[in-house]
Amino acid sequence: MKKVLIVDNSSYMRMFVKKIIEKGGFQSIFGASNKQEAVELFKLEKPDIVLLDLNMSEVRLDGVEVLTDIMKIDPNAVVLIMSAVGHEEVKDECIKLGASGYIRKPFHTETLLKTLEEYK
Repeated sequence: MKKVLIVDNSSYMRMFVKKIIEKGGFQSIFGASNKQEAVELFKLEKPDIVLLDLNMSEVRLDGVEVLTDIMKIDPNAVVLIMSAVGHEEVKDECIKLGASGYIRKPFHTETLLKTLEEYK
């Protein structure tokens, strides 16, 4: 069974994404609302897939730091960015840092499930 870590500061978004991916057959799902929680849960649970929001504070893209920390822990980690930040330079930076993919918010349920199927 694949483990999924959802990292988003919005509890609504974590719950929304969890409900979607449960429909896709994922059952071992964890949530984190900030950088520290995300890194600790990643170390503890060793998820197979991380769904990571970039904007977790008003002032900066904390998700880039989370991505960097996760890739230091496990360079082979599957991290999918899900963000409303659509700037190509941000997307390119995340891919260079090791992200496996980028899902732009708002997304359709089918888009998220189809993307996750590639890593099941």
